[in-house]
Amino acid sequence: MHIGREKMKTDKEFEFALDRLRGLTVAVVYIFEGENAEGFAHYHVWKSDVISGWLKAIQNLGCRPFILDVRTFAEKAFANTLPHIDFVINLNCGSCTLSPMAIVPATCAFLGIPCIPCDCTAILSGENKLHSNILAAASGIPVPREVDTGDNNGIFRPLNWGSSLGVKVGSIRNDILGIYQEFIPGFDVTTPILFDPSSESFLFLPSILYVPDAQDTRWFFGEKAKDTKVGYTRQIIHGITNCLREKYLHLLKEINVQTYCRIDARIRSDTFDKAYSLPLAPLSEENLYFIEINTMPTISLANSFGFSYRSIDIHDECYIYLEKLKKRYKEIDVYTFLLVSSMVTLLKPCTKENGIEPTALDECSL
Repeated sequence: MHIGREKMKTDKEFEFALDRLRGLTVAVVYIFEGENAEGFAHYHVWKSDVISGWLKAIQNLGCRPFILDVRTFAEKAFANTLPHIDFVINLNCGSCTLSPMAIVPATCAFLGIPCIPCDCTAILSGENKLHSNILAAASGIPVPREVDTGDNNGIFRPLNWGSSLGVKVGSIRNDILGIYQEFIPGFDVTTPILFDPSSESFLFLPSILYVPDAQDTRWFFGEKAKDTKVGYTRQIIHGITNCLREKYLHLLKEINVQTYCRIDARIRSDTFDKAYSLPLAPLSEENLYFIEINTMPTISLANSFGFSYRSIDIHDECYIYLEKLKKRYKEIDVYTFLLVSSMVTLLKPCTKENGIEPTALDECSL
Protein backbone atom coordinates (compact mmCIF):
# COMPACT_ATOMS: atom_id res chain seq x y z
CA MET A 1 0.00 0.00 0.00
CA HIS A 2 2.87 2.36 0.72
CA ILE A 3 5.20 1.46 -2.12
CA GLY A 4 8.53 3.26 -2.31
CA ARG A 5 8.46 4.86 1.11
CA GLU A 6 10.78 4.61 4.10
CA LYS A 7 10.13 1.53 6.25
CA MET A 8 10.40 1.96 10.03
CA LYS A 9 11.85 -0.91 12.05
CA THR A 10 12.94 0.77 15.30
CA ASP A 11 12.17 3.87 17.34
CA LYS A 12 15.60 5.19 16.36
CA GLU A 13 14.74 4.95 12.67
CA PHE A 14 11.46 6.73 13.33
CA GLU A 15 13.28 9.52 15.16
CA PHE A 16 15.74 9.77 12.29
CA ALA A 17 12.83 10.09 9.85
CA LEU A 18 11.47 12.95 11.96
CA ASP A 19 14.91 14.60 11.84
CA ARG A 20 14.85 14.36 8.05
CA LEU A 21 11.72 16.49 7.89
CA ARG A 22 13.43 19.62 9.20
CA GLY A 23 14.15 22.15 6.48
CA LEU A 24 12.00 20.46 3.83
CA THR A 25 9.72 22.59 1.67
CA VAL A 26 5.99 21.94 1.92
CA ALA A 27 3.73 23.57 -0.66
CA VAL A 28 0.17 24.46 0.31
CA VAL A 29 -1.89 24.46 -2.89
CA TYR A 30 -5.25 26.14 -2.39
CA ILE A 31 -8.18 27.38 -4.49
CA PHE A 32 -8.10 31.01 -5.57
CA GLU A 33 -11.71 32.21 -5.21
CA GLY A 34 -11.32 34.37 -8.30
CA GLU A 35 -10.55 31.38 -10.53
CA ASN A 36 -13.04 31.30 -13.42
CA ALA A 37 -11.93 28.30 -15.49
CA GLU A 38 -15.01 26.74 -17.10
CA GLY A 39 -14.42 23.27 -15.68
CA PHE A 40 -13.27 24.38 -12.23
CA ALA A 41 -16.56 25.33 -10.57
CA HIS A 42 -16.60 24.79 -6.80
CA TYR A 43 -19.43 24.66 -4.29
CA HIS A 44 -17.02 25.19 -1.39
CA VAL A 45 -13.45 26.39 -0.79
CA TRP A 46 -11.36 26.16 2.36
CA LYS A 47 -10.95 29.51 4.05
CA SER A 48 -7.97 31.17 5.73
CA ASP A 49 -8.59 29.50 9.10
CA VAL A 50 -7.98 26.07 7.56
CA ILE A 51 -4.99 27.24 5.51
CA SER A 52 -3.41 28.96 8.53
CA GLY A 53 -3.71 25.75 10.54
CA TRP A 54 -1.59 23.91 8.01
CA LEU A 55 0.95 26.76 7.90
CA LYS A 56 1.37 26.57 11.66
CA ALA A 57 1.88 22.81 11.44
CA ILE A 58 4.58 23.30 8.80
CA GLN A 59 6.29 25.74 11.15
CA ASN A 60 5.97 23.30 14.08
CA LEU A 61 7.87 20.67 12.09
CA GLY A 62 10.67 23.08 11.21
CA CYS A 63 9.75 23.01 7.52
CA ARG A 64 9.46 25.81 4.97
CA PRO A 65 6.01 26.74 3.59
CA PHE A 66 5.39 27.62 -0.05
CA ILE A 67 1.87 28.89 -0.77
CA LEU A 68 0.28 29.06 -4.21
CA ASP A 69 -3.06 28.51 -5.93
CA VAL A 70 -3.96 25.55 -8.15
CA ARG A 71 -3.57 27.32 -11.51
CA THR A 72 -0.17 28.79 -10.58
CA PHE A 73 1.00 25.40 -9.31
CA ALA A 74 -0.05 23.64 -12.52
CA GLU A 75 1.35 26.34 -14.82
CA LYS A 76 4.70 26.45 -13.03
CA ALA A 77 4.86 22.66 -12.88
CA PHE A 78 4.58 22.24 -16.64
CA ALA A 79 6.72 25.29 -17.38
CA ASN A 80 9.38 23.74 -15.11
CA THR A 81 9.63 26.93 -13.05
CA LEU A 82 8.67 25.60 -9.62
CA PRO A 83 11.29 25.78 -6.89
CA HIS A 84 12.25 22.53 -5.21
CA ILE A 85 9.25 21.12 -3.33
CA ASP A 86 9.36 18.06 -1.07
CA PHE A 87 5.65 17.68 -0.25
CA VAL A 88 2.34 19.15 -1.36
CA ILE A 89 -0.73 19.65 0.83
CA ASN A 90 -3.71 19.57 -1.51
CA LEU A 91 -6.44 22.03 -0.46
CA ASN A 92 -8.32 21.83 -3.76
CA CYS A 93 -11.65 20.72 -2.31
CA GLY A 94 -15.32 21.18 -3.08
CA SER A 95 -15.17 20.72 -6.85
CA CYS A 96 -18.57 20.24 -8.48
CA THR A 97 -17.10 17.39 -10.54
CA LEU A 98 -14.43 14.93 -9.49
CA SER A 99 -11.99 15.23 -12.39
CA PRO A 100 -10.70 18.72 -11.43
CA MET A 101 -10.20 17.51 -7.85
CA ALA A 102 -7.47 15.22 -9.15
CA ILE A 103 -5.45 17.95 -10.86
CA VAL A 104 -3.12 18.56 -7.90
CA PRO A 105 -2.24 14.89 -7.12
CA ALA A 106 -1.98 14.17 -10.86
CA THR A 107 0.52 17.00 -11.25
CA CYS A 108 2.37 15.79 -8.15
CA ALA A 109 2.57 12.30 -9.64
CA PHE A 110 4.04 13.77 -12.84
CA LEU A 111 6.67 15.63 -10.80
CA GLY A 112 7.31 12.78 -8.37
CA ILE A 113 6.24 14.87 -5.34
CA PRO A 114 4.30 13.17 -2.52
CA CYS A 115 0.78 14.63 -2.22
CA ILE A 116 -1.08 14.87 1.08
CA PRO A 117 -3.58 13.43 1.86
CA CYS A 118 -4.08 11.19 -1.16
CA ASP A 119 -3.47 10.42 -4.82
CA CYS A 120 -5.86 10.46 -7.79
CA THR A 121 -6.96 6.86 -7.25
CA ALA A 122 -8.23 7.60 -3.75
CA ILE A 123 -10.09 10.72 -4.92
CA LEU A 124 -11.79 9.13 -7.92
CA SER A 125 -12.72 5.87 -6.20
CA GLY A 126 -13.44 7.21 -2.71
CA GLU A 127 -15.14 10.55 -3.31
CA ASN A 128 -17.57 9.03 -5.83
CA LYS A 129 -20.39 7.72 -3.62
CA LEU A 130 -21.51 5.02 -6.05
CA HIS A 131 -18.00 3.59 -6.38
CA SER A 132 -17.29 3.80 -2.65
CA ASN A 133 -20.58 2.05 -1.80
CA ILE A 134 -19.73 -0.78 -4.21
CA LEU A 135 -16.26 -1.13 -2.66
CA ALA A 136 -17.69 -0.98 0.86
CA ALA A 137 -20.13 -3.78 0.08
CA ALA A 138 -17.29 -5.83 -1.42
CA SER A 139 -15.39 -5.25 1.84
CA GLY A 140 -18.23 -6.78 3.84
CA ILE A 141 -19.66 -3.50 5.15
CA PRO A 142 -23.47 -3.33 4.88
CA VAL A 143 -24.76 -0.54 2.64
CA PRO A 144 -28.35 0.76 2.48
CA ARG A 145 -30.38 -0.90 -0.27
CA GLU A 146 -31.19 1.07 -3.39
CA VAL A 147 -34.79 2.25 -3.72
CA ASP A 148 -36.87 3.89 -6.42
CA THR A 149 -36.67 7.69 -6.58
CA GLY A 150 -40.38 7.88 -5.86
CA ASP A 151 -39.99 6.11 -2.52
CA ASN A 152 -40.73 8.53 0.33
CA ASN A 153 -38.49 6.50 2.65
CA GLY A 154 -35.41 7.12 0.54
CA ILE A 155 -32.48 9.50 0.82
CA PHE A 156 -30.75 11.10 -2.15
CA ARG A 157 -27.02 11.92 -2.09
CA PRO A 158 -25.32 13.70 -5.01
CA LEU A 159 -22.62 11.52 -6.52
CA ASN A 160 -19.60 13.76 -5.97
CA TRP A 161 -20.55 16.55 -3.58
CA GLY A 162 -19.50 16.77 0.06
CA SER A 163 -20.61 18.64 3.19
CA SER A 164 -24.05 16.97 2.78
CA LEU A 165 -24.80 19.49 0.03
CA GLY A 166 -27.91 18.46 -1.91
CA VAL A 167 -28.77 15.55 0.39
CA LYS A 168 -32.56 15.14 0.55
CA VAL A 169 -34.90 12.72 2.32
CA GLY A 170 -38.07 11.68 0.46
CA SER A 171 -38.97 11.22 -3.19
CA ILE A 172 -36.90 13.25 -5.64
CA ARG A 173 -37.25 14.79 -9.06
CA ASN A 174 -34.00 16.34 -10.30
CA ASP A 175 -31.30 15.91 -12.91
CA ILE A 176 -28.37 15.72 -10.48
CA LEU A 177 -26.35 12.53 -10.61
CA GLY A 178 -26.47 10.67 -7.32
CA ILE A 179 -27.48 7.59 -5.39
CA TYR A 180 -30.93 6.98 -3.89
CA GLN A 181 -30.99 4.54 -0.99
CA GLU A 182 -33.22 3.47 1.86
CA PHE A 183 -33.18 6.00 4.68
CA ILE A 184 -31.85 4.32 7.83
CA PRO A 185 -33.50 5.63 11.04
CA GLY A 186 -30.97 6.03 13.81
CA PHE A 187 -27.76 7.98 14.26
CA ASP A 188 -24.84 9.26 12.20
CA VAL A 189 -21.37 8.18 13.26
CA THR A 190 -18.00 9.14 11.79
CA THR A 191 -14.61 7.51 12.31
CA PRO A 192 -11.31 9.32 11.56
CA ILE A 193 -8.43 7.02 10.60
CA LEU A 194 -4.68 7.76 10.40
CA PHE A 195 -1.69 5.76 9.20
CA ASP A 196 1.03 5.48 11.85
CA PRO A 197 4.39 5.06 10.09
CA SER A 198 6.15 4.05 13.31
CA SER A 199 4.03 0.89 13.64
CA GLU A 200 3.25 0.46 9.93
CA SER A 201 -0.47 0.32 10.65
CA PHE A 202 -3.65 2.35 10.50
CA LEU A 203 -4.89 3.73 13.80
CA PHE A 204 -8.53 4.49 14.57
CA LEU A 205 -9.21 7.76 16.35
CA PRO A 206 -12.31 8.02 18.57
CA SER A 207 -15.55 7.81 16.60
CA ILE A 208 -18.12 10.59 16.92
CA LEU A 209 -21.83 9.88 17.39
CA TYR A 210 -24.16 12.73 16.39
CA VAL A 211 -27.14 12.89 18.75
CA PRO A 212 -30.03 15.22 17.77
CA ASP A 213 -31.43 17.55 20.43
CA ALA A 214 -34.93 16.79 19.11
CA GLN A 215 -34.47 13.09 19.99
CA ASP A 216 -35.64 12.18 16.48
CA THR A 217 -34.17 9.05 14.86
CA ARG A 218 -35.05 10.43 11.42
CA TRP A 219 -32.69 13.38 11.94
CA PHE A 220 -29.39 13.23 10.08
CA PHE A 221 -26.25 15.36 10.12
CA GLY A 222 -27.16 17.41 7.07
CA GLU A 223 -26.04 20.59 5.36
CA LYS A 224 -27.91 22.95 7.70
CA ALA A 225 -26.59 21.28 10.86
CA LYS A 226 -23.04 21.38 9.50
CA ASP A 227 -23.34 25.08 8.63
CA THR A 228 -25.04 26.28 11.82
CA LYS A 229 -23.48 23.73 14.21
CA VAL A 230 -26.64 23.65 16.29
CA GLY A 231 -29.35 21.09 16.97
CA TYR A 232 -27.12 18.22 18.07
CA THR A 233 -24.44 17.09 20.48
CA ARG A 234 -21.37 14.99 19.76
CA GLN A 235 -20.72 11.88 21.83
CA ILE A 236 -17.42 10.00 21.72
CA ILE A 237 -17.16 6.27 21.08
CA HIS A 238 -13.77 4.88 22.09
CA GLY A 239 -12.53 1.77 20.31
CA ILE A 240 -13.74 -0.37 17.43
CA THR A 241 -14.45 -4.11 17.25
CA ASN A 242 -11.97 -6.32 15.41
CA CYS A 243 -14.59 -7.40 12.89
CA LEU A 244 -15.50 -3.84 11.84
CA ARG A 245 -11.84 -2.81 11.92
CA GLU A 246 -10.91 -5.50 9.39
CA LYS A 247 -13.74 -4.50 7.08
CA TYR A 248 -12.77 -0.82 7.26
CA LEU A 249 -9.12 -1.70 6.62
CA HIS A 250 -10.10 -3.77 3.59
CA LEU A 251 -11.96 -0.76 2.20
CA LEU A 252 -8.95 1.52 2.79
CA LYS A 253 -6.77 -0.91 0.86
CA GLU A 254 -9.21 -1.06 -2.05
CA ILE A 255 -9.38 2.74 -2.28
CA ASN A 256 -5.62 3.15 -1.76
CA VAL A 257 -5.81 5.39 1.31
CA GLN A 258 -2.23 6.14 2.37
CA THR A 259 -2.34 8.79 5.08
CA TYR A 260 -5.68 9.67 6.67
CA CYS A 261 -9.39 9.63 5.89
CA ARG A 262 -12.80 9.55 7.52
CA ILE A 263 -15.56 6.95 7.20
CA ASP A 264 -19.17 8.01 7.76
CA ALA A 265 -21.84 5.48 8.68
CA ARG A 266 -25.36 5.20 10.01
CA ILE A 267 -26.41 3.07 12.99
CA ARG A 268 -29.95 1.74 12.68
CA SER A 269 -32.24 2.32 15.65
CA ASP A 270 -35.99 2.79 15.84
CA THR A 271 -35.79 4.23 19.34
CA PHE A 272 -33.80 7.17 20.68
CA ASP A 273 -32.76 5.32 23.86
CA LYS A 274 -29.91 3.64 21.99
CA ALA A 275 -28.11 6.99 21.92
CA TYR A 276 -27.32 6.54 25.60
CA SER A 277 -25.80 3.04 25.28
CA LEU A 278 -23.78 3.40 22.05
CA PRO A 279 -20.94 5.48 23.60
CA LEU A 280 -20.47 2.85 26.33
CA ALA A 281 -19.02 0.18 24.01
CA PRO A 282 -16.61 0.09 21.04
CA LEU A 283 -18.07 0.87 17.64
CA SER A 284 -19.32 -2.39 16.15
CA GLU A 285 -20.77 -3.69 12.89
CA GLU A 286 -24.13 -4.36 14.57
CA ASN A 287 -26.84 -2.40 12.71
CA LEU A 288 -24.16 -0.26 11.03
CA TYR A 289 -24.47 0.86 7.40
CA PHE A 290 -21.81 2.51 5.28
CA ILE A 291 -22.61 6.01 4.01
CA GLU A 292 -19.37 7.35 2.51
CA ILE A 293 -15.63 7.64 2.84
CA ASN A 294 -13.95 11.03 2.70
CA THR A 295 -10.42 10.73 1.36
CA MET A 296 -9.94 14.52 1.49
CA PRO A 297 -11.63 15.47 4.76
CA THR A 298 -11.68 19.08 5.87
CA ILE A 299 -9.38 19.52 8.86
CA SER A 300 -10.12 22.17 11.44
CA LEU A 301 -9.92 22.54 15.20
CA ALA A 302 -13.71 22.55 15.49
CA ASN A 303 -14.87 19.86 13.07
CA SER A 304 -14.96 16.06 13.38
CA PHE A 305 -11.22 15.41 13.01
CA GLY A 306 -10.35 18.17 15.48
CA PHE A 307 -13.01 17.05 17.98
CA SER A 308 -11.90 13.41 17.73
CA TYR A 309 -8.25 14.40 18.18
CA ARG A 310 -9.03 16.33 21.36
CA SER A 311 -10.95 13.32 22.69
CA ILE A 312 -8.06 10.86 22.44
CA ASP A 313 -7.36 9.24 25.80
CA ILE A 314 -5.56 6.21 27.21
CA HIS A 315 -8.33 3.89 25.97
CA ASP A 316 -7.60 4.68 22.31
CA GLU A 317 -5.08 2.78 20.20
CA CYS A 318 -3.61 6.03 18.88
CA TYR A 319 -2.84 7.30 22.41
CA ILE A 320 0.70 5.84 22.64
CA TYR A 321 1.62 7.13 19.18
CA LEU A 322 0.33 10.63 20.01
CA GLU A 323 2.23 10.68 23.31
CA LYS A 324 5.41 9.75 21.43
CA LEU A 325 4.94 12.75 19.13
CA LYS A 326 4.10 15.08 22.02
CA LYS A 327 7.55 14.44 23.45
CA ARG A 328 9.01 15.71 20.20
CA TYR A 329 6.62 18.54 19.33
CA LYS A 330 5.43 20.68 22.23
CA GLU A 331 2.79 22.60 20.26
CA ILE A 332 1.21 19.63 18.51
CA ASP A 333 -2.40 19.97 17.37
CA VAL A 334 -4.57 18.04 14.92
CA TYR A 335 -2.86 19.66 11.91
CA THR A 336 0.64 18.82 13.17
CA PHE A 337 -0.49 15.30 14.14
CA LEU A 338 -1.76 14.59 10.62
CA LEU A 339 1.04 16.39 8.80
CA VAL A 340 3.99 14.75 10.55
CA SER A 341 2.37 11.32 10.20
CA SER A 342 1.64 11.87 6.50
CA MET A 343 5.10 13.24 5.71
CA VAL A 344 6.91 10.34 7.36
CA THR A 345 4.52 7.89 5.70
CA LEU A 346 5.26 9.32 2.25
CA LEU A 347 8.95 10.09 2.91
CA LYS A 348 11.13 8.84 0.10
CA PRO A 349 13.55 6.01 0.94
CA CYS A 350 16.92 6.92 2.42
CA THR A 351 19.18 6.46 -0.62
CA LYS A 352 21.95 8.34 -2.40
CA GLU A 353 19.60 8.80 -5.34
CA ASN A 354 17.29 10.77 -3.05
CA GLY A 355 20.09 13.08 -1.91
CA ILE A 356 20.90 11.56 1.50
CA GLU A 357 24.52 12.00 2.55
CA PRO A 358 26.57 8.81 3.22
CA THR A 359 26.76 9.56 6.97
CA ALA A 360 22.99 9.70 7.09
CA LEU A 361 22.80 6.53 5.04
CA ASP A 362 24.94 4.78 7.64
CA GLU A 363 22.54 5.97 10.33
CA CYS A 364 19.56 4.73 8.29
CA SER A 365 20.94 1.21 8.37
CA LEU A 366 21.18 1.12 12.18
